[in-house]
Amino acid sequence: MIRVAVVDNDKLVPAGLRAVLADTGDIQLVHTATTVSEHLASAPQADVVLLDLRLEDDTEPAANVTKLRAGGVRVLVFSVHGERRHVRATVRAGASGYLIKDDDAAKLADAIRSVHGGQLALTAELMSIINDDPPELSPQEARALYLYGTGSTLAATARRMGVTIPTVRSYLTRIRAKWTAIDEPVDDVRTLVDEYPPRPRPPQ
Repeated sequence: MIRVAVVDNDKLVPAGLRAVLADTGDIQLVHTATTVSEHLASAPQADVVLLDLRLEDDTEPAANVTKLRAGGVRVLVFSVHGERRHVRATVRAGASGYLIKDDDAAKLADAIRSVHGGQLALTAELMSIINDDPPELSPQEARALYLYGTGSTLAATARRMGVTIPTVRSYLTRIRAKWTAIDEPVDDVRTLVDEYPPRPRPPQ
């Protein structure tokens, strides 16, 4: 029996999944939670966690995957959202699959079995998304993104780069524009930091 836990922002989703999985015969829903912290505090004996992308505590999807994987379970992201950066970030963080919630029950059950067996559960379309390169940034744009995205304020980023705050803002605005150009608008550029490798600090 494959033991499945569900971490989902919508409290009605687990009820529907329970009914769907009850018909499989080999998959059992053993626990539900609305946040990863709640799930981990309960310490359920689960083999696979179905993880919603957007949770009520507004935690980062990739960070949630990392926390769950640290507990030894396999993670299948199950969401209505299929933005490229979220697919890439969660798989890079250790998720074994990513399904859009409009998928049918049989496909969900097959994905759970694949993930439990140590295989990736990704459609050909999502696999191509993972392999897509993000928009190219100039060295200065990449530096600004890395500093600002890893916790520096605008002022600290400007100081470390040796430029003005308006210049840093212009770098970040250009980054947003590049993502908008590929139909992936971003409100907060800090969520993009994991899309790019860190840039080494130039010698002083």
